[in-house]
Amino acid sequence: MKSFITRMAALLLMVTPAFAQFGITTGADLVFTPLTPCRILDTREPGAGGTIPAGTARGFKAWGASFAAQGGSATDCGIPQTTNVAALALNLVVVGPAAGGYITAYPTGVAQPNASTLNYVAGDIVANGAIVKVSQASLATDWTVFTYATTHFVADVLGYYSRPKAVNLSCTNPPETTLLVAPGVLGRLAIPACATVNSYGGGSSSGYCSTDGTDMVGYGGTTGTAECAMKNLGSVSATITAGRRCCGVPGR
Repeated sequence: MKSFITRMAALLLMVTPAFAQFGITTGADLVFTPLTPCRILDTREPGAGGTIPAGTARGFKAWGASFAAQGGSATDCGIPQTTNVAALALNLVVVGPAAGGYITAYPTGVAQPNASTLNYVAGDIVANGAIVKVSQASLATDWTVFTYATTHFVADVLGYYSRPKAVNLSCTNPPETTLLVAPGVLGRLAIPACATVNSYGGGSSSGYCSTDGTDMVGYGGTTGTAECAMKNLGSVSATITAGRRCCGVPGR
């Protein structure tokens, strides 16, 4: 019998459906990136639109090369200019409202939620931290603020949430093991396991077997064991080699 090489393919380290779907949607499994606090809007600044009238809503940008047009920093504040950004961590400030009321911050393009993001009384200067979901539809504005009473409005960004970036699998090979099989003997050799560090979550492993013998016949492994099982039908000893390819998602 000619040289026999067999591969035990697709011996997968099974992952849960939750891992299999990680990062596949635009609004779930988000990664938070903290930022140095940076002002992205201030309606008190010249050209920034002035007070927001009572009972109305105004849209604002969540990213861009500069926030100066809405009274904020002349920089991008460190926010990527991409619709992969799904939410902002903000410090919201109401300045000098004409009466008591509230504001509601929400994504542009959706119905105004029946919820309050910040409550205020007349003449107040009051702040509140909030995580505000933003539109990912490339609209003229990315998030909207409704106010019950006429007021100035200020927002500083503290960080952003975005979809995880795709990365290449990280693959390693544990040291191969070998077994010398005498003539007429059925040799069994366990396939090396992947390292427990990282558990290779979100990835897979493939075991493989090979031999330098010319008269080796492969047999099924023992139930529940990943192994190379080969019987030597020749007249001289032959070696079985067992190995594994382990691939995982870095950082998971």
